[in-house]
Amino acid sequence: MICISIAQESRRFALVDMLNAGRQCDLIELRLDRFEKNADIKELLSHKTKPVIMSCRRPKDGGQWEGGEEERLALLRQCIVSKADYVEIEVDVAGQIRPFPPAKRVISYTNLSETPGDLAEIYKDCCAKNPDVVKLTTLARTPEEAWPLVQILGKASIPTVVVGLGKPGVMLTILGRKLGAPWTYAALERGMETYPAQPTVSDLNQVYHYPAIDKSTRFIGVTGFTQLEYATVGVLNAAFAELKLNARCLPLAVGNMPLFRKVMEATRLAGVVVDAEHRHDILEIATEPEKIVQQTGAADLLIRKQEQWEAYNTVGRAAIAALEATLKARGASAEKPLTGRMVMIAGTNPNARMMAFTVHKRGGIPIIAGRDRTAAQEIAQAVGCRHIPWEALYSTTHDTLIVCSEEKQPARKGQAETGGLFYGYLKSNITVLDMTSIGLKSQLVREAEVRGCPVVYPRDILLDQLEMQVKLLTGQQVPREKLKEVMTTVLGSEE
Repeated sequence: MICISIAQESRRFALVDMLNAGRQCDLIELRLDRFEKNADIKELLSHKTKPVIMSCRRPKDGGQWEGGEEERLALLRQCIVSKADYVEIEVDVAGQIRPFPPAKRVISYTNLSETPGDLAEIYKDCCAKNPDVVKLTTLARTPEEAWPLVQILGKASIPTVVVGLGKPGVMLTILGRKLGAPWTYAALERGMETYPAQPTVSDLNQVYHYPAIDKSTRFIGVTGFTQLEYATVGVLNAAFAELKLNARCLPLAVGNMPLFRKVMEATRLAGVVVDAEHRHDILEIATEPEKIVQQTGAADLLIRKQEQWEAYNTVGRAAIAALEATLKARGASAEKPLTGRMVMIAGTNPNARMMAFTVHKRGGIPIIAGRDRTAAQEIAQAVGCRHIPWEALYSTTHDTLIVCSEEKQPARKGQAETGGLFYGYLKSNITVLDMTSIGLKSQLVREAEVRGCPVVYPRDILLDQLEMQVKLLTGQQVPREKLKEVMTTVLGSEE
């Protein structure tokens, strides 16, 4: 079930939100500590359209209650006697508020500063208080913090809800659905969150496909929490739904690789889509890397085949496919659009290495430009091409520019950070591809448009990449227009 949290100061606004929330969820939480004046429990319950959880949080638990503790406990007892569907009671005061059916008690523990090492013992203490439901809320900013909550979810004998604070906490929301958690919490809309990074009900339904997840759902991990990964989750989930597959995405933070491997095994992932930061480190887990992955030292997709992890680099294929399509549209050879083209590759990261290998293989002439001359030389020697200092980029002939990293000059003492690309050098005969902003238009792309340059649009690259990932993960294809429609819904217009 989805529980929408309502934390209004105004009685009138709370009643309006109850009406709106009731159309979109299964359960409503009313935060009594947020009311400016004493809440009228009977009035609130008389207007409910869905079952209600009453809570009144202390400041140390993230609440805004300003009255005395005895007054707060009396309010919670009143909720019990008034037959609220659920009443949240902190574990340390659970003995002071006895059960009184039909109201059900949610025995909770909240820690806003850490995930304590003795969380398993705290959970046992909650379970010993005769709860109908146990609720645990702790930090989940990293896999190390989230792991104890994952272990509790997997072994829960009493209905248990876990709330992980921080963006990675959404993993616990999705995993909880598969493991049988009775509900999860959501905001009615953006700006109405009751804790940082709380998903909205729209996020849960349209992006994460929360209602479609059940005990037999296979998960594809998606690491990272930027807009790019958010869009990836939304588009891949829509593709799985279109293909009628019981598979959905599980957002994940990585942390250290040994623990991430444990998470992969514990959640029985069928695959992992890897964010840019971890595409090299993930090779510690890969057992069957394709050739380009071996050459570049970077993988963005892992797929489990029996007991092996196959590793692929789809962003490189997607970028080259989009580049070649742009060149063909401008009159290049249909069969070998890159043949003979002077391709300036700006940067020395794994993307630069991958693009250099691929351009060279397809008949282009790559030139590596980077501030780190040692790294540029190493890539050039591996590929068999030229390398130049960053400053020489502007005076070296080329007709295609691929920017793989921003290459800013680190700030020196008493000076600001400098560098990046000087857009003024761009001429209308240079085709521009920016790999630093996949999915969204960058300033470089906008400047290239103004100067009349042929542009490889970031969203086309992302669509090509997601099409490839769907095919590799499922063996099937989804109409590109369907993926594009979902991407526009999730990310908005490319402009």
